[in-house]
Amino acid sequence: MKKTAAIMMVAVMAMSLAACGGSGQTATTAAAAPAETKAEASADGDGKDAEPAAAPASGNILEGKTVGFAQTDSMSSWRTTETDDIKKFVEEAGGEFIVKDAGGDIATQESDIRDLVAAGVDFLVVAPLEDNGLQGALQEAMDNEIPVILVDRAIAGEAGTHYTTAIMSDFVWEGEQCAKALMEALPDGGNIVIINGGYDSSTSTDRQDGFVNALDPAKYPIVGEQDGEWLMDKAQSVMENIIQAQGGENIDAVFCVTDDMVQGAMNAIDAAGLKPGEDILTLGIDGTRAAFEAIESGRQLASCTCTPYFGGIVVETITKIINGEEIPAHITNEDTLYTKDNVEVERGF
Repeated sequence: MKKTAAIMMVAVMAMSLAACGGSGQTATTAAAAPAETKAEASADGDGKDAEPAAAPASGNILEGKTVGFAQTDSMSSWRTTETDDIKKFVEEAGGEFIVKDAGGDIATQESDIRDLVAAGVDFLVVAPLEDNGLQGALQEAMDNEIPVILVDRAIAGEAGTHYTTAIMSDFVWEGEQCAKALMEALPDGGNIVIINGGYDSSTSTDRQDGFVNALDPAKYPIVGEQDGEWLMDKAQSVMENIIQAQGGENIDAVFCVTDDMVQGAMNAIDAAGLKPGEDILTLGIDGTRAAFEAIESGRQLASCTCTPYFGGIVVETITKIINGEEIPAHITNEDTLYTKDNVEVERGF
């Protein structure tokens, strides 16, 4: 069940950002187009989904306003890019930006949120570390009439009570695109390893569910699964363990829920005397520059983007709040699957 050399697939999901009638409603999604239509739309456009979107024409809409950002950590290029982009757009709109870095600790992030509320920020942006643990602090912000904008991850909470709106990618869709790329490359099936980021994060679980549920378990059995804790070195360690337990010759592909962890998995594959992209296919999500370089060189099969550029949509959303417009409870960012057929390294971050 070894690999066919070529894959051909480009997929793009388009979701509308239209506002709905009430805070408990989700944004209306665009009607699903055929895959060919989506691919053609991506090819005909500028293809810059992995780059920051232009900010809305808001002038100095945030002059005299403070935006607080409770970030999970700064341990990846994705996170630092996200923080820098929101800071850039807030300051360009005339606002003051305050960031708190939880360092990967949920108790710290809860404290950070309460500190930002106590500091009197006008708007609170939060990248939740976990699904649970922040509800009380977020409700405190909402009770103090501080709009809460969740970015890139969800929580187990309610719009209107714990947050105003949540802006994120469709994580299930991302996992499904990686599964489609794998099935194109391994049409006869193969033994699959999964490295997730942890079961307390909707990002990780949704990506894994999307990937697994799109595969026929009889053709694509999961022969190993471990938590890589979002970290490159941890993913390398767990992949080494899986290779030792299963035998590298019995593994056909490894799917990691982030591209950083793919880098770790590839290090483990190299250390075992095997070749990523030949002996074991590798797939991930985020759209990092390192992933795009690996795709170009043939070491990584595919990467589905998960844009870290939230600055434009965050400021646009805040502008609508200031202007008294209704905001949908959920806004979906667009992403793209990249393979060797359509990858452009400069689009990575």
